[in-house]
Amino acid sequence: MREFGILLSIVSILIGILLLVAPKVLVKLGEQTNRLYNIDGLVYRNRYVFGAVLLIAGGFMVYSTL
Repeated sequence: MREFGILLSIVSILIGILLLVAPKVLVKLGEQTNRLYNIDGLVYRNRYVFGAVLLIAGGFMVYSTL
């Protein structure tokens, strides 16, 4: 279970960084993988909030699992 938490935290940190630095990369990924649910508009309108929350959550997850 610890490994799963670390994996999720790393993914969260990566997505948070991409939201803050290179949102166009996530747009391209979203176009390919987002066929069932379309929440792109909400996330990209609030990308700084989502990016910061994901970075904090990922950092906390790494800290709490080590």
